[in-house]
Amino acid sequence: MYWRISDFTEEIKQAVGDEKLNRKTVDIWFKKLEEERIHYVNRTEDTNEKVYNELDLRIGIFIKKKRNENWSLNAIFNEIADQLEVRPFPVEHLEPAKNELPVPSIANMLQHLNLNRFKEELLVEIRGAIEEVAAGQLLELKNQVESIAQRISAPDKTEDERERRFQDMIVKRRVEYQLEKEALLLWTAKPVEERFKKVGLLRKEEDITKRDLFVKDFINRHFAERLKKEIIFEENAKQEELPV
Repeated sequence: MYWRISDFTEEIKQAVGDEKLNRKTVDIWFKKLEEERIHYVNRTEDTNEKVYNELDLRIGIFIKKKRNENWSLNAIFNEIADQLEVRPFPVEHLEPAKNELPVPSIANMLQHLNLNRFKEELLVEIRGAIEEVAAGQLLELKNQVESIAQRISAPDKTEDERERRFQDMIVKRRVEYQLEKEALLLWTAKPVEERFKKVGLLRKEEDITKRDLFVKDFINRHFAERLKKEIIFEENAKQEELPV
């Protein structure tokens, strides 16, 4: 069974027992899911109108329940990407999201690389770089959570302040992680001569210091703008969910 947005919204309202939900809010959820390249919504062939089915309904119900529990949309979308069944994007729709900075896709990069040189060593190198950065992120995030946990235990901090601080931290870490992934992708697309340094007479290895500086510089140049977009989106989403 397929529904248009108005009927689809009614299905979610009936499932969660919330008559305040409006279709504009639901439309924003699924537009953001597509922008984040998490979940694709089917279209009709003749008019290209979005239509929703049972899979979309399960996702919509999940989002509304979590919003009722005061989850941020970023946290909800992360959970959807990790735990729920989602619909992949058709090949013709595999293009950069509108709210993302222009970053070359892996397919485009491969077209410009000499495939004879794109061996297993490069794949291992990419995985190793991402795992190394991810490990550092986990440690940093753990330290931040512990620090915040100590601060919010003070008696003069209200529940709202604690929630706001925690959500701010989640948004900042999400933005940093996205930018780090983009920077690493750009780094691996650089010529080998720029990424590697000589060690001794015959051996070469990746210049880790140069790579880390490249990633940090990329984050510093784009962090403020990307964070601003995320905060504006969160604020707009909250406004849209107010009763109409």
